[in-house]
Amino acid sequence: MKKYSLLILILFINCSFSKLTEIQYRNEFTAWMTSNQRTYASSEFTNRYNTFKSNLDFINQWNSKGSKTVLALNEFADISNEEYRKNYLRNDNNINKLSSLLINDKEDKEIKSSSSSGSGSSGIDWRKKGAVPSVKSQIGGCGSWPITAVGATESAHFLANPKDPFISLSMQNLIDCSNLNKQCYQGTVNEAFQYIIENGGIDSEESYKFSGGEPGKCKYNSSNSVAKITSYEKVKSGSESSLESAVSLKPVAAYIDASLSSFQFYSSGIYYEPSCNSTDLNHSILIVGFSDFSTTPTDSLKHSSNYWIVQNSFGKNWGENGYIFMSKDRDDNCGISKMASYVIV
Repeated sequence: MKKYSLLILILFINCSFSKLTEIQYRNEFTAWMTSNQRTYASSEFTNRYNTFKSNLDFINQWNSKGSKTVLALNEFADISNEEYRKNYLRNDNNINKLSSLLINDKEDKEIKSSSSSGSGSSGIDWRKKGAVPSVKSQIGGCGSWPITAVGATESAHFLANPKDPFISLSMQNLIDCSNLNKQCYQGTVNEAFQYIIENGGIDSEESYKFSGGEPGKCKYNSSNSVAKITSYEKVKSGSESSLESAVSLKPVAAYIDASLSSFQFYSSGIYYEPSCNSTDLNHSILIVGFSDFSTTPTDSLKHSSNYWIVQNSFGKNWGENGYIFMSKDRDDNCGISKMASYVIV
């Protein structure tokens, strides 16, 4: 996670917002370009600079309000929110359209918590048990769905075989061979699960390397298959309690609304966005744990403290080393429990 510039910190501490001087904007942009290895043609520079200024103003204004969600400049600082949505999120983000794409879909399931899950009132973090893959970056690839699908499968396979080493599975296998996901960014996590079920397995990353993310000829080789799944279960839609029980069992794949600038520039803290849409879902993520302080005496403290531990797919320089802590038990913020599922090995 990149550190704040001194100017952003000053504005945040003073809890007030004022625009920077032109010299300050220029210095910030120059430093950011150097840090992110950006160069522009002369015809493009002005547009990117103005976009950067607008994004920096948004970040400073947000932080000046003292939100528990802290924003900062990142690699998206020179693109508009419209460009971010177009290039990194699904375009058909309506939940009804997304649901209609899911083949052999199942009824939502109310998951009961398991006493053997190892979670208590304080929650669970599957990272501490070695059951979570490394953070990946979808940039230049097919979006979030292959990363999420592979991550959920890897975690489930590891938990079912705890004495074996954690095995990395092939995202390119899914991209090339899952026919219904051929449109790349329009693929879905559950379609990927269904492919693995019907195909009888998925190859290892070592044997089927990632080649940039664009769909190509299917090169699946059953002799290199290292993991199978028998089915997948959908968590009861809109039920955070059911989602909590599912995450107590294993990491869970889910869809959220990640379209707002506050998500684009998330840096740290507990993410709560009142403007999130809980039905327009456009980005898949892997929920790898939660922290629950539901025994606290006040609702306000409860709401500010409970969070989901979410692995994103924007690389390790985004957010908290690639993670975001999303508000839990706060009216299903950003639709995190609307479309969640996990695999059965």
